[in-house]
Amino acid sequence: MMTLRSKSLATVLAVAVALPLSLPAASAAAAECQPQIDKTLQSHAIAQDDIKSIVVMRRSRGGMSASNYRIDAWVRLKTCSGYVMVSMTRHCVVQQTYTTGDCKIDGLPSH
Repeated sequence: MMTLRSKSLATVLAVAVALPLSLPAASAAAAECQPQIDKTLQSHAIAQDDIKSIVVMRRSRGGMSASNYRIDAWVRLKTCSGYVMVSMTRHCVVQQTYTTGDCKIDGLPSH
């Protein structure tokens, strides 16, 4: 049985190892997929000046392989309190675009 100190040390070590690995991957995914994100937003007539922020995240699809992930772009607009979600494969192929919260965009489903 692990002692409390061992559990704390294990947690700190896990975070120390995982954090540097996840940050560059997320920023690399953001840079790599930005053209597809921009094209998708433009195709739905979302004005550049309405975009408050874009956060790109890698999401694990389960399994043991580090290459088994998806990329999600969370686009916050100035005109609503939800998001426009752009879900892509790890190769930046857009698979689904939808809105959340009170964001409504013609032609996009809302979840």
